[in-house]
Amino acid sequence: MGIKEIKVGILTLTGLTIAYFGFNYLKGNSLFNKGETFYSIYQDVEGLHVGSKVVLNGFPIGKVKKITFIEGGSGRLVAEYLVSDPSIKVSNNTVAQILSTDLFGSKAINLLIGNSADLAQSGDTLQSSEARGMMDEINERIDPYEQQAKKLLHQVDTLLQGVKITVNSLNAMLIQEQGKIGAITSNVTAITQNLEDNNAHISGTLANLHQLSDSLNQADVKRILDNAGIAVANMKEAMEKVNNGSGTMGKLINDSSLYINLNNSAKDLDLLMKDLNENPRRYVHFSVFGGKDKEDKLDK
Repeated sequence: MGIKEIKVGILTLTGLTIAYFGFNYLKGNSLFNKGETFYSIYQDVEGLHVGSKVVLNGFPIGKVKKITFIEGGSGRLVAEYLVSDPSIKVSNNTVAQILSTDLFGSKAINLLIGNSADLAQSGDTLQSSEARGMMDEINERIDPYEQQAKKLLHQVDTLLQGVKITVNSLNAMLIQEQGKIGAITSNVTAITQNLEDNNAHISGTLANLHQLSDSLNQADVKRILDNAGIAVANMKEAMEKVNNGSGTMGKLINDSSLYINLNNSAKDLDLLMKDLNENPRRYVHFSVFGGKDKEDKLDK
């Protein structure tokens, strides 16, 4: 055997060895650190496969070694997985949960470490739990917003229905009142035409008002009002004096003795006039042609 054949043999053996270790590594088998092997039974592994990660709080601590069907034809599956991190202490009530690790549907076994003081031994079967997929979790989080969106759409639809009813009512009212609206438009047109026809008269009226305003402004209205105020004040002062009995007018109004004297004088004058009318000879004397003797006789 030559040197060349020996080299080919060594390279072939090395390649086979590397392939063996690589294949076992891809399967999740560690030749240098065996770790602890556990089993869990699932009704559906949901895409879990050999080489999938075993994680604790999202951190990889091992790999899935094998997935096989349980004998008996039940269809259930048993997953064999390795926990290679020696610092992890798995209690006997730990739950192995299948969950999604990304949006592409990759699966992993997530260990939910229990609170039991008793530790699980390598080769034990741990409780299993089939976690919901990531899409299920997303749908659960989106569901409240979806319900709110549906409620909002329903409210918008109700509002649109109300607007539609209002528009239809307004349209019917406009059709019903179309004649009145036409009459109002005609009246407005007539009023506008009248204003246009009487524009000259309106302008003249405004000019007259402007002229009147100028005349009032030039008439010194303030001085006239001031004089009127002074006259009213003087009249008020005079009336107060009359009411108080001051002056001739006040005495005439407030003193009754003058009225009594005037009344008595009027009575005396009336008696005098009556007596003068009845006896004029007492007050008139005639002395023509010896009238004196006749007067004496008449007096007697």
